[in-house]
Amino acid sequence: MAADAVTGKDADLRPTRTFEQFFRHVKRLGFDPALCIDVGAANGTGVIYEAFPRALHVVFEPLPDFHQALAKRLERFRHEIHHCALMDHDGEMEILRTEHNLYGSSLMHLRSRANDPRLLRVPVRRLDDVLANHQIDGPVLLKTDCQGSDLMVVEGAPKTLEKCDIVILECSMFRFWGDHQPILSDIVLHMAKRGFAMYDILDGIFRPSDNALGQLDVVFAKTDCFLRASRKW
Repeated sequence: MAADAVTGKDADLRPTRTFEQFFRHVKRLGFDPALCIDVGAANGTGVIYEAFPRALHVVFEPLPDFHQALAKRLERFRHEIHHCALMDHDGEMEILRTEHNLYGSSLMHLRSRANDPRLLRVPVRRLDDVLANHQIDGPVLLKTDCQGSDLMVVEGAPKTLEKCDIVILECSMFRFWGDHQPILSDIVLHMAKRGFAMYDILDGIFRPSDNALGQLDVVFAKTDCFLRASRKW
């Protein structure tokens, strides 16, 4: 459908949705997760907690700068906070703490502590290992916001993915951190191999250098889940 053909009452058919709009949409369809996993939570992804207040919220954030605000944000909800990053292995890594904008801090840098004092050593875990002793009864939502390492998070969570109904991953359109960084096409292919298909596109941001689309949040749904049961237009 051409963009100029979407007018009037049909304007709300044009993507993309906000997180709030998406959660209202899936709640109307009956999605009510028992577990919400928030990876790279910063000071809290309140839109998830408010949308699903009955869920257990398992939250990951390695930067100490955010820990106090994150704990405060989650006080009203059942939750676990893990002060670590998630990757495809257990151990320690150095995160680049971008002081001018802490939300852009990343594990995907190629710097060394010898030439960049902003590096901070943090623990990293595999999501499957963290959740190994959790009893998961009911639908699962996974959301990541990891500045380039989102694919590594799901690579460390094959068992968890089997239990997920909806996965929301931050995806980059360019390899901002270097050739080792996965971009949207890499993530879509990986998720397809795991039995997930793209379902929606949420908030994106343009890169300031030329206003090209830089990042967006992509919703993946299990190919056989209720969200994809109908093939009707």
